[in-house]
Amino acid sequence: MLHIITEGCRFLYYSYFVLMFFSVLFSITTTYISKILIDILQTQDYLGGIGTPIDNLEQLGSDVNFLSAFFINSFGGIKFLSTNIWFFAILIIGFALLSAIVSAIRFFFRTKFMNTMSKNLQMLLFNHIERLPYSKIKSMKNGDIIQTCTRDEDVLKRFASFDTSMIVYTVFIVGISFVFLWITNYKIALVTMLLMPFMFIYSFFVIKEVRKRYRKTDDSEGEMTSKIEENLASVRLVKAYNNEEFEINDFEKYVDDYRTKYMNWGKLRAFFFSSSDIFVFGQIAITTIVGFVLCYNKEFGVGTLYMSFTFVNFMVWPIRDVATVLSNLARANASLDRISLILNEPLEDVDTGETPEINGNVTFENVSFNYPDSNDSTLKNISFSVKEGQTVAIMGKTGSGKSTLAYLLTRLYDSTSGTIYIDGVDIKTIQKHYLRQNISIVLQDPFLFSKTIKDNVLIANQKANNDDLIKATSICQIHNSIINFPKGYDTAVGEKGTTLSGGQKQRVAIARTLILKSPILVFDDSLSAVDTETDFNIRKAMKERIEKCTTFLITHRVATAKDADLIIVLEDGKISQIGKHESLIKQEGLYKRIYEIQTKMV
Repeated sequence: MLHIITEGCRFLYYSYFVLMFFSVLFSITTTYISKILIDILQTQDYLGGIGTPIDNLEQLGSDVNFLSAFFINSFGGIKFLSTNIWFFAILIIGFALLSAIVSAIRFFFRTKFMNTMSKNLQMLLFNHIERLPYSKIKSMKNGDIIQTCTRDEDVLKRFASFDTSMIVYTVFIVGISFVFLWITNYKIALVTMLLMPFMFIYSFFVIKEVRKRYRKTDDSEGEMTSKIEENLASVRLVKAYNNEEFEINDFEKYVDDYRTKYMNWGKLRAFFFSSSDIFVFGQIAITTIVGFVLCYNKEFGVGTLYMSFTFVNFMVWPIRDVATVLSNLARANASLDRISLILNEPLEDVDTGETPEINGNVTFENVSFNYPDSNDSTLKNISFSVKEGQTVAIMGKTGSGKSTLAYLLTRLYDSTSGTIYIDGVDIKTIQKHYLRQNISIVLQDPFLFSKTIKDNVLIANQKANNDDLIKATSICQIHNSIINFPKGYDTAVGEKGTTLSGGQKQRVAIARTLILKSPILVFDDSLSAVDTETDFNIRKAMKERIEKCTTFLITHRVATAKDADLIIVLEDGKISQIGKHESLIKQEGLYKRIYEIQTKMV
């Protein structure tokens, strides 16, 4: 995953850390030069006053080491620097400017690679979700998926940029500062790190509980997001039943649960940060006190005392912030776990298999199926055959397995046992992508994207022309309605097609299916929102204009089913009746009862 999300920004990512190293080095060098200035001024004060020339490095006393000698000799030597104190101002300002310029460049790099990493991660997630098996997506909550692709992605992105850079910055600032201190005086170097191991040990144990509480908070937020998403999707139903008060009270439970868990996490997090200040200020106090003692005992001068006080502040706050990063690590781990739950799911293999010519001969042979979360079979030993160009009507009570037949035919699910053949070929050996190109399905509750009518129809076949578009919409009895809209085919349908009526949405969805020109069509009760006359006209136009197309009509209407070449009646997952309309109305059974009820209602 790291290889993918850093694609196109690795150079920026690594360059950022290189620039960070130099920024830290320049900043520390500025402080060290100030230390040398103080040492020179202290020595001059002892020799006779500011401006007194210093002839050799030995006159600086115990504060001379190879590092200070390197800097002094690099910038003109001790005699030049001691007689030209003003030059230190140029050096300090110069290194400060270098540090500022490098920092500006690295922050620009960080912003750029953050945006690139964010795009890569979002595309990785969306691409993976789109290619997951239908059964897996159905088992996941929409709120969890949305939260993973937005909030969890943002948490991980910020950790990979801000928090990771803080860790590296801390390593640089602590490492370089400690080396400078060690070279100057190893005692004060050890003192500056005295409490740091205890801070890490303390942080390790507290953060474990912080991480656990954050994960519970994160999960609770996912439940709340799912509830919001569910309520927005069912807003018309809520208002139809005056159910607003109930939904508000129900949502309050989710909010209270999230608030409680968030407060539990927040209290422990706040305690961790406040208690860790004991180590921070304790370390500063110890370094200051020991530094004064060592300076008083003349083990080093005021310059080294100033440097040790400055460097301990350089080190202790980033180290404390790394402890903060450990808290963020809990959030990042929780977010990474949620992202990994998606990315670790195997993708649906839609490219492996045969690509035989599909004409439309379909055979179900002892097919049974039960859903993964159920022990009861939805379909039981289903067997029938359909010839190319025939129309098959499938009827039955709700839950009898009608829609499941369509899912099996398009391999959204695979049968538990038995075999489905298309033109004599087992569909499990056919490439899924190819199979779904040749079997088009129109669902009972069609989904339209927030695009124009034209875009929604052509989404199934981008190569279709305007003639194909008009032909498909004409068959579906929707063309005349579309051209009467102010913008015609360029009319935006709104989110989920809210600007269209139920019947109009279904007819646009049917047109989208027909324009694909598949040899097998499946209508999953997709004519239920249109009146009987329009239903008849659509089926008549389809029969006249679509030659040799095998059609499956899942329906509750006898008027829709009666002209089919074959009618299959399902009860409790089994075929209870099969035949044509004329024979079925003469048999005692479910079909006859439905026929008699619907005939009386006309």
